[in-house]
Amino acid sequence: MTQRMRPLRLIAAALTFTVPAAAYAGESAPFDLAGPTLRVSVTHNGQRLPIDNVPQLAAGDQIDVRADLPKDQSAHYLLIAAFLRGSTNPPPDKWFTQSETWKKKESKGLSLTVPEGAQQIMLFLAPATGGDFPTLRNAVKGRPGAFVRAAQDLAQASLDRRRLDTYLAAVRKPAPGDPDRLERMTPLLARSLQIKVNADCLTKAPELQAACLLQNQDSLVLNDGHTNEITDALAGPGVDLALQFSATPQGGLGYYSPYIGAVRDIIGMFASFHTAKYQYIPALATTDGDRMMLILNSAPSFRNPKSVLVAALPIVAPVRIPPLEIAERDVSICAQADEMLLPVSGAPLIYATRYAHDLGLRVQLPGGRTLDLPAQPDVERGGLIVQSRGKVPMDLTMPIKATIHGIWGFQPFDGPTVNLQPAQAGKWRLAADGGTAKRDGKVELLGGAAACVSQVSLGEGDGRELNWKRLAPDRISVALTGDISGGATIRVAGPSGTEPDKIAIAGAPPPPRLAVSLIARHTERPSAVAPVRIILPDDDQIPSDATVRLSLRAGTGMRFTGGETVEIAAGSGGEVARLSVGKGLLLADAQVAIATFQPAADLGTSAFGPLRARVIRDGVTGDWLPIGTLVRLPTIRQLRCPDDASAPACQLMGDNLFLISAVSATPGFENSATIPDGYPGNSIQVPRPAGKTLYVRWHDNPTGGGQIGE
Repeated sequence: MTQRMRPLRLIAAALTFTVPAAAYAGESAPFDLAGPTLRVSVTHNGQRLPIDNVPQLAAGDQIDVRADLPKDQSAHYLLIAAFLRGSTNPPPDKWFTQSETWKKKESKGLSLTVPEGAQQIMLFLAPATGGDFPTLRNAVKGRPGAFVRAAQDLAQASLDRRRLDTYLAAVRKPAPGDPDRLERMTPLLARSLQIKVNADCLTKAPELQAACLLQNQDSLVLNDGHTNEITDALAGPGVDLALQFSATPQGGLGYYSPYIGAVRDIIGMFASFHTAKYQYIPALATTDGDRMMLILNSAPSFRNPKSVLVAALPIVAPVRIPPLEIAERDVSICAQADEMLLPVSGAPLIYATRYAHDLGLRVQLPGGRTLDLPAQPDVERGGLIVQSRGKVPMDLTMPIKATIHGIWGFQPFDGPTVNLQPAQAGKWRLAADGGTAKRDGKVELLGGAAACVSQVSLGEGDGRELNWKRLAPDRISVALTGDISGGATIRVAGPSGTEPDKIAIAGAPPPPRLAVSLIARHTERPSAVAPVRIILPDDDQIPSDATVRLSLRAGTGMRFTGGETVEIAAGSGGEVARLSVGKGLLLADAQVAIATFQPAADLGTSAFGPLRARVIRDGVTGDWLPIGTLVRLPTIRQLRCPDDASAPACQLMGDNLFLISAVSATPGFENSATIPDGYPGNSIQVPRPAGKTLYVRWHDNPTGGGQIGE
């Protein structure tokens, strides 16, 4: 995007950062002061909903608003509603309505109808004085653009605040007896709410994790396209804008978030909204049913200039249906489970608000029948919880489809479709290639529905519960414990109402141990083709575009026979590479073998993290050997710095820049630039290097690093 084409919203946002830092500090910045409460409901085409369920408004909607003030309220507040229709088009007088809240005859408040052409609705609570209504009306008509921006940013900040509050409530929730709760839950919170979680917090002691995760709250909220669509009526989609702005020095070089950005905009604008009679105080809104609770960033004044509280209702715009998607690849869900978990993401407001209601799963049964099951968002589990409890027939023999559906505000919508697997009791059997694995303590079972397994135990009745994991939709691995040399029975339980499968395991003697050690590792990268070089000073890091050779030594009493397979696996993503003689494995002699592989080609381009290898022969598996950390590297084409040496920032251009997590001009990473997760662009602003080298940290190895330049 060129400077000439940059949206007005970005320019205005950048200008607000010229306000002195003191304007954002201390008592004026945080919105943490409880204000008054309004009661708001909306009627659309004859259907009435509380404001808690309404994401957007339409022309013709009826809005009922009243102030819910305490009975002993001493200050008289005037409630004023104003419809806005654009930054350069002042609204007519008839678009302003007032209610004198202290009078019994006006206790029902305001009954408003959204006029054609209206885009935003602002509410004002002003201390009653002579000429108050005309004064406020003239202020809005005199500067409509400022109030349009204020309405938009208040709505945006309120929605982002809802996501932040949902995250904070989940992290603060006590969980006695479950020290692993935060480590298990925070990745799901990050995915569901588009929250930036500090992974380093999870390496601390359990009692310290919550406090660490609650730090830097203003920068936790990440940009979300759906939330922007709901409030962005002036400048269009905000996804690219926020990503670009977050990389600029004004945006904090990566620390910018929609929430703190909107708050700074609001404070900067409202600093100029004052006269001798009135000053304006922005109010964020949280909702519960028809209650709209206002949150202030400064205490109201009842002396001149008196404080006018300003809040925004949802904008008037076409409905933006939440872009829900299934968050996990190859998800498998049991059709007859008492409770299904549908991992959905893409629309954080599904979890942070009640805009989505009457959610359900519509199941397509054989014969053209349908079954609707209720669903409820659960942010801590990262999906929709569907209660089935025996409603799906047990005699299913084939997978069936089911579609998420619900109502977004007043608009019905359909979400993604998932496949449900039938339980089919009696299908589990020993895998032909996994039956001998029991000699090293594991056995693989094949044929049943892994999604429907509720428990695996050893023996009959209340036998010892065994650890198991899903390998494929129809395959599981079971870790056996204890002495099974005399044989045993594995009991695989499915959903309630189905008979458990029983699989007999023959006894087997303990296997000989495959003792293999790593002699050395050699890594060779292809000749550099990019103009700007990437250096990996840490020998532990293995670039994914390299060719890797491992020399392995057979242990005491062991010889390589040529029947071995060497497995190579990364800690995250990708596939398992299997090398054999003639296919990447070469025997130097009976004691030494050379394994050669290319991570990107053999493991896939999504593989990264701790890299390890092991040897398998005749069903016996050796121990995993750590061989380094696999990192994927971007292609850097150019580092362009202004001729003016005093300019603090340079432009870094290349491909796959999301593989960088941070860039600094110094090895200590002072004042570093953080790259947003999943950044899709091909250029980013970075600090100016002191010489010709920049220091980087990688997405795939946050504790490691590298250098860009000479």
